[in-house]
Amino acid sequence: MADSDPKPAPSTTEDTADAADTPAESSAAQDPSPSDTVESATEAVSSLSVSADASSAPAVQPAAAPAAAPAPSLGQALPINLPPNIDPNDPEALADHALDNEFLSLLPKCIMPRIDRLKDLNDARDDILEEYRVERAALELKYFEKMKPLYEKRRGVVSGDFDGDIEKEAKEAMKKEEGEDKVAGEGVVEDVEDEEDENGEEDVVGIPQFWACAMGHVDVIAELITEADVDCLDHLQDVTCTDFPDGLGFELHFHFNTNPFFTNTVLTKRYEVPNLLTEDEPILKNVTGTTINWKPNQSLTYKQITKKQRKKGGPNAGQIRTITKKERTESFFHFFTPPKMPGLMEVMDEEEAEAVEEAFDHDYDVAQAFRGHLIPKAVLWFTGEAMMMDDEDLDEEEARLMMEAQGAAGGGEGGQQFAFNPSGNNPFPPPAAGNGENPECKQN
Repeated sequence: MADSDPKPAPSTTEDTADAADTPAESSAAQDPSPSDTVESATEAVSSLSVSADASSAPAVQPAAAPAAAPAPSLGQALPINLPPNIDPNDPEALADHALDNEFLSLLPKCIMPRIDRLKDLNDARDDILEEYRVERAALELKYFEKMKPLYEKRRGVVSGDFDGDIEKEAKEAMKKEEGEDKVAGEGVVEDVEDEEDENGEEDVVGIPQFWACAMGHVDVIAELITEADVDCLDHLQDVTCTDFPDGLGFELHFHFNTNPFFTNTVLTKRYEVPNLLTEDEPILKNVTGTTINWKPNQSLTYKQITKKQRKKGGPNAGQIRTITKKERTESFFHFFTPPKMPGLMEVMDEEEAEAVEEAFDHDYDVAQAFRGHLIPKAVLWFTGEAMMMDDEDLDEEEARLMMEAQGAAGGGEGGQQFAFNPSGNNPFPPPAAGNGENPECKQN
């Protein structure tokens, strides 16, 4: 036993009296019923949970031993061989295993085959669940391939690749509508071609700041975006997600045009999640991100601070030297540097463990916001409709009416204003001091 184990209390008169039970009482104690045995086993486990180290092996009567003999370790005291997944040097794992063995040793022998049968059934369920995971992964992949061309067309619309075709179709539809509803003179349809150009509307390519605006409308993502990030996000062409073929994880891809900030054309974030398709609670096996190759003096995650120092002592006392220090700045692009996975043998206190867990939880929430919300319904997040559709009882017509009402009110409290910003100015103005609101797309 370890030195921290509680020492046995000295014998008392009551202990002696208990040992002198009548023969009838002793006989009854030697022939318990199965229910009594299970009950006593449960009581034993309850007492074991109070001090696992002191009960790592079945209790035995103390025997005379040399005083210098070392106490056996918890691993040595286990009654059966350790499973391969238990580290003999891990006291907590050994204690848990000892509790299990202690409980099983107190059960009637006739129950053990039944427990083995239950374990077989549980293994069979796991096999079925694995079959489900494989088939679901194949089904997810099948329908992703069907949706992939739609996402590629969306990218083309946002980038302006289809501006000519879309404009042509829009004009034809307008002419058809005008021909049905409005006839000038004796059946001559008014010419509405180039009406927009006559009104002096600026020629805009694609949908500028599409992804920057859409990301700004997803709370968990918007809280990461700073004013300095927005100019860089203007160059974001597309965001895509690819699930692993085996369903054990996914990878996010952020596609950028040539920009003045970094040389990468694609930034990635990879999540290995063995139970992605089978459990509600994710188990992260590994998370990796892209190293961003920032151009000189363009980093958004760190800034260089130059300071001058005067040497105080030595032969060069009074000499002034210049030092450069790197200081972290808040930025969305820290997302591509995931939290550090703790090592297997790394020891952390409770506060550190909670901080690491919180960091991974938040990081995964952001990833799932992209994977499950923003990427599938990007246009609805861009327009803001998805923000209102979170309420399951809100139908499409009510959402449209609410947006119209907010627009008429000038985007009052809680209202959103959506528009383009081709000039390159930030669509997310800094929030008023103390209001803590997420940035919004604003009309210039």
